[in-house]
Amino acid sequence: MVRRWMSLSAGTFLIIASALFLITTNCTDVSAKETIKFGCAICFTGKDSLTGKLYVDSYNLAKEKINKKGGIKVGEKRYPIEIIYYDDKSDDTESAKLVNKLITEDGIDFLLGPYSSEITLSAGAVAEKHRVPMVQGGGAVRNIFKRKNKYVFGTLPAADQYFTTTLEMMTTFHPKPKRIAVVFEEDLFHTQVAEGVKKTVEKIGLKIVLYEKISETAAEFSTIFTKIKSLSPDALLISCHTTCAINLIQQAKEQNVRLKMLSMTEAASEANLKESLGKYREYIFGVASWSPRTNFNGVIFKDTKGFIDLFKEKYGYDPDYHNASAVAVLSVFKNAIEAAGTLDRKKVRNAIAETDLETIYGVIKFNPDGRIKGSSLVLQVQGGEIYQVYPKGLKVPVYPMPDWKDR
Repeated sequence: MVRRWMSLSAGTFLIIASALFLITTNCTDVSAKETIKFGCAICFTGKDSLTGKLYVDSYNLAKEKINKKGGIKVGEKRYPIEIIYYDDKSDDTESAKLVNKLITEDGIDFLLGPYSSEITLSAGAVAEKHRVPMVQGGGAVRNIFKRKNKYVFGTLPAADQYFTTTLEMMTTFHPKPKRIAVVFEEDLFHTQVAEGVKKTVEKIGLKIVLYEKISETAAEFSTIFTKIKSLSPDALLISCHTTCAINLIQQAKEQNVRLKMLSMTEAASEANLKESLGKYREYIFGVASWSPRTNFNGVIFKDTKGFIDLFKEKYGYDPDYHNASAVAVLSVFKNAIEAAGTLDRKKVRNAIAETDLETIYGVIKFNPDGRIKGSSLVLQVQGGEIYQVYPKGLKVPVYPMPDWKDR
């Protein structure tokens, strides 16, 4: 036997070695495993780190809750989960490199998504190449799903539809806003958001009077506010990340820019905005895929309220839709792994595609391209709290909003 093995050609040896590698890296026999390993390259530093922290906090709380209950059931046995993190530094190239490392060196079973659309685009390409299921709650551009991926799934609505519900709400106001200013960051996600506004406005009889692109690193906006003052739009729609949003609102208040309506893509519901702006956050609208005022049954947590209570107790701030989206990611994985009864990546991927699941984030089903079925909600800050105001809101939207000095 030894002589026969020693006489194998180098080429035959390499073929056998490669086959053994593939077997061991996607092994369906979990008897030798101690944990289910998830990998996550996400921004601990860099321009997106404020929002990246929201995902990490929720991933960790969900992991803690899963493990407290004994882990994820695979067949007749339960396995605790672990998450291997790397800092992608808010950089798409770094993210792709780290996701590859997680797969080829760290031996993770599955991937938790990063934050931001451009980074998800790069990370998802690596996941697809290696056929490792990734469920992500931080990327919304259509480019992620246009590539006919089989292994990448997303829990956010499409970027170009983010403001659609907001614009629909505006048509119900009396008097109806007619003139709109749109300010957006120049990255892929925010550009698609703005393009979606342009398409929708044309259909419902509104008019864009300002369509202004700004740099991702912009920190001073007096020129834009001079234009807004001269054009007197009824509504200002802003699509940018948290730091930019805070700067914009602070400067609008300082320069006494009078607005009947101010709506934002993501920052209105974030704790960072509350901390930075206090009462000047009042009456600002926000786009979200989840409202903390809803109450769904959960997979990891009992229900939405139970999640919110535990989250606030542990971290000391109110969760927003980024946090809930991250919980949805691990809820989908837990459900799919248990339904598949194995850690075989292809079988788990197929179970993810068939997801029909109520979570604390809402009911999750996926389109054939991997994108979640559903649309955005409209939130508004009223009395220091976040309320869903459209559709079927718990509060009536306040329009026009009072001047800055009256808050």
